[in-house]
Amino acid sequence: MSQNDLNSPAKPNFANRMLRGLTREIIVPVSMALVVIFFVIQAFKIPSGSMEDTLLVGDFLLGLKFVYGSPIPFSEKRLPGLQSPEPGDIIIFRYPGDPETPEYDPNRFTHLANLLMFGNLYWDKTPSESEHHLVHYPLGPRDFIKRCIAKSGQVIQVKNGILHIDGKPHVVPGMGKYMAQFREPTPRDFFGPLRVPFKGDTLKLDQLPIVQLWFARSLMMQENPHEQVLLDVQLIGPKGPETDFDFEHFRAPIMQHKGLLINELISQVSSDERHSLHLGDTIEGRMSFAFFRDHARTGFISQAFQPGALIRTVGYDAFDPTQLEDLERNVQALGNGYHLQYTVLENGKPIHQYVVQQPVFFMMGDNRDNSADSRFWGFVSFRNIKAKAAIVYFSFDNADDVFSFTNPVSWVTIPFKIRWLRFGKLIQDIGRPWE
Repeated sequence: MSQNDLNSPAKPNFANRMLRGLTREIIVPVSMALVVIFFVIQAFKIPSGSMEDTLLVGDFLLGLKFVYGSPIPFSEKRLPGLQSPEPGDIIIFRYPGDPETPEYDPNRFTHLANLLMFGNLYWDKTPSESEHHLVHYPLGPRDFIKRCIAKSGQVIQVKNGILHIDGKPHVVPGMGKYMAQFREPTPRDFFGPLRVPFKGDTLKLDQLPIVQLWFARSLMMQENPHEQVLLDVQLIGPKGPETDFDFEHFRAPIMQHKGLLINELISQVSSDERHSLHLGDTIEGRMSFAFFRDHARTGFISQAFQPGALIRTVGYDAFDPTQLEDLERNVQALGNGYHLQYTVLENGKPIHQYVVQQPVFFMMGDNRDNSADSRFWGFVSFRNIKAKAAIVYFSFDNADDVFSFTNPVSWVTIPFKIRWLRFGKLIQDIGRPWE
């Protein structure tokens, strides 16, 4: 063996070289990317027109998590933030109209993985004979994006479609708009006045009207994800609770946000009559009280997803609380001592008051007449807030659906559908500022 051989360093074997390359090229970059995704930023795509024209359908955004405090892994806590959410901020948050776990049962379902754009995977500990252990929750819990228009202590009211905050009319910020030619008796046009509760406020549940009680129950569910909070609705008649009751002539106005109720009533009329119906018309039909009782318990309505071969897929829609106002009007029309009784149940036990645990916010879309927001599904707890929307990094306009990945011929339209001028736009600089 020569002196040069003794002095030369030993060459790493093939396995070591592969491990170093794998670490340098894949493990480290992926780990850093996951840290950034978890603690720093959130990507979000605008799916609907509720924030137009501040944010457009097809805008891709980056939200900054650390502004309000990044989440701490495997806990309900978060790191200190740079600021608290303020009115005027455009915020990405977990939609309070979805259960955080399938079937609203955290004891039965164990979270396995966050699939980012593809939802979440859960393990069902006690499936039925026809169900699978592995459960895919592709759409939830969903993230929404709206503008914070009020925080704890402020009073919200909508008069004839115009937002009032603490009694003063407020212009639409950003590039938002009103569209309606006439105003309808819906929460979009007539709402409140409603005070946003403070952390520490005691909500007296027995004294709240039904929509405010619905908002309070939703807030409780957000702040107590490991408890089961239900709304029990009972119809009390002259002889006591009515367990099996049908309204012979249930009347309700046709409104888009009351789709479940209206579809039940419309299914009873002929096709000719359906063609003559319009928004705002009153429709009448037979209606079961059980429809309202069952939907009101959690507010989450199961979607009809088909199970796969090795995985069960679940999904949920939200029940609109204004349908309970229709129920109240029809119960009053019965007379003879009929009335409704509402009870909030926490793990099966009635509770009559609740102390708010975290700061609370009220969200609205800039496109005020085309936005399902806090006017319909209530307050957003600080616990549900995820990121402050910061910048548009890409924008693609495919409103005409001409472009399709499955149609290579349509790919030639890509350069003409990209909104080049929106790249890099700071969201806070789009349109009118919050005042």
